[in-house]
Amino acid sequence: MDWGRFGYAAFMVLGTVTAGIAYRRYGGGTTSLTNEQRWGIAVGGIIGATFAAKLPFAFGISADGGWLGLWTSDGKTVLWGLVGGYAGVEVAKWSLYVRERTGDRFVIPVALAIGIGRFGCLCNGCCYGIPTNGMWGIRSDESGNAAILRHPAPLYESIFHLSFAAIAFYGIGQGWIKQQWMLIYLITYCAFRFVSEYWREEPIAIAGLTFYQVSAAVFAIAFSVLLIWRRSNP
Repeated sequence: MDWGRFGYAAFMVLGTVTAGIAYRRYGGGTTSLTNEQRWGIAVGGIIGATFAAKLPFAFGISADGGWLGLWTSDGKTVLWGLVGGYAGVEVAKWSLYVRERTGDRFVIPVALAIGIGRFGCLCNGCCYGIPTNGMWGIRSDESGNAAILRHPAPLYESIFHLSFAAIAFYGIGQGWIKQQWMLIYLITYCAFRFVSEYWREEPIAIAGLTFYQVSAAVFAIAFSVLLIWRRSNP
C-alpha cells in the first residue's frame, strides 16, 4: 500500500468532515437563506475552488496526463482555490438574489479543512520546501532526492490555517469586525503565502518572484481594496 497517498486521502476526508461539523455547530447562525440558496452557494464555492485550484497547472500539463489528467490528479493550489471559491460563492449569491454577507459562517470551516488537509500533503511528500539543515527538516520522495532534508512547507501552512481558525473563532465570538473575517483570512493568507514562497521550491517567474508570489500580491491588493470599500459601505 502507498501509505503516503493513503495519508493524503485520509486527511483530506478528515478535513472535509471536520469542516462540515464546524459549519453545523458554529456557522449556521440566524439566516434568511432558503435550502436552495444554501445549496447553490455551496455548489458555487466548490465549483469555483475546484476550477481555480487547477487553473495554474493548465499550462504545465504533461503529454501523458492531458486535460483529463489535469482535472483528476491530486495537484492543486490552495491560493487560487481560495480565491476561486470566494468568487464562486459571490457569483452564486448574485444569481440567487442573496444580499446578506455569509463569509463569517464559512471562514472557520474553510480554515479548518485546509489546515487539516495540509497534513495529507505532509504524508504524501508533495508541496515540499527548499533544503534545510534545521532539525525540523523532513525527507520527500516526491522531490527526486529523498536523502535531502527540506522545510516542511505543508506543516507551516497547517499552523497558519489552524491558528487563523482559532483566532476567527474567538474574534467572531467577541463580535469583532463583523462580516469581514473571510476577507481578512484571504488577505492574511496572501501575505503568508508571499513570504512562505521563500522556503518553497518554486521557479522564478518575474522580477525575482515566483508565480505564486505575484498572484498573492495581486490578490492581496484586490481583497484589501474590497475590504476598505465594504468597511466604508456597511
